[in-house]
Amino acid sequence: MNEPRYTGKATDFYLASASIAEIVNLAIDLKRPILVEGEPGCGKTMLAYSIAAEKKLGEVVKISVKSTSRAQDLLYRMNALRRLQDTQNPNNLQARYVHPYLSLGPLGAAINGRKRCVVLIDEVDKADIDFPNDLLDVLDRFTFQIDDLPEEEEQQCLRERGFGRTIEGNRDAPPVVVITSNREKRLPEPFLRRCLYVRVKFPESADELLDIVRKNTGLAPEELSDAVLVAAVDAFLRVRRLAVGNTQKPPSTSELIDWVQILHWNGETPESLNQDRNRPPHWGVLFKTMADLDSYESLSRTPAKPA
Repeated sequence: MNEPRYTGKATDFYLASASIAEIVNLAIDLKRPILVEGEPGCGKTMLAYSIAAEKKLGEVVKISVKSTSRAQDLLYRMNALRRLQDTQNPNNLQARYVHPYLSLGPLGAAINGRKRCVVLIDEVDKADIDFPNDLLDVLDRFTFQIDDLPEEEEQQCLRERGFGRTIEGNRDAPPVVVITSNREKRLPEPFLRRCLYVRVKFPESADELLDIVRKNTGLAPEELSDAVLVAAVDAFLRVRRLAVGNTQKPPSTSELIDWVQILHWNGETPESLNQDRNRPPHWGVLFKTMADLDSYESLSRTPAKPA
């Protein structure tokens, strides 16, 4: 395939480490799903969009998993209620057939389209444990059966709907499947075995954060000076260090990006950002729960211990 390798650095909205880029490329070579975990707000979902953009694979097929999601709904749907309603009308002859009431789900359509793309299955851990298990064979072979379609209707369904009883994807260039999880539920081991695992960590250096903020705010140096940006990142890191281990959700990169935008709108300066080391301007927007706000407010009032 004539596709560029993923580097994690070629987009204007995302930055991935070299180790993550290597795992992504290995998963694509092995035709394995990529299971992505990490703290909320660290860029798990955006990794899929970064892969699609770098590899020029078009729009991401995003599937937002809910507690009621069923694996079959990702593959195909049977509108039995609509058919039942139509049977009440004696003039509606299509109710005699099943195929008018079948449609492909987002994953099924991506497989049937046989066109290389990125499929994002977002927050897989929200669903029942059967959900990932039911996807095992499909993600292994990119093939599945529509058992609800009668054999005698297959040819007509092919002509009218573009699919038959067996949906077969392109094994040489299957969809790149990215699956995110917040580990709200433990995922089954057979499912884990079929994936390559990526852990998206909070950036290790201030330079990485500077690059991420610059990419995602879209603010040029003449709009947001380097001095203000450096001071903002330093202040944010002080807040995060104090919050980690003491709050339910320490601020992550998504909060930093929003916060810097607010600082820009309010004309903050390096001096104002360093005026109170633990309570920089608008620090409250970095937290998402009342308990975390109260906890940090208490911590930030505690005098620092002498070294």
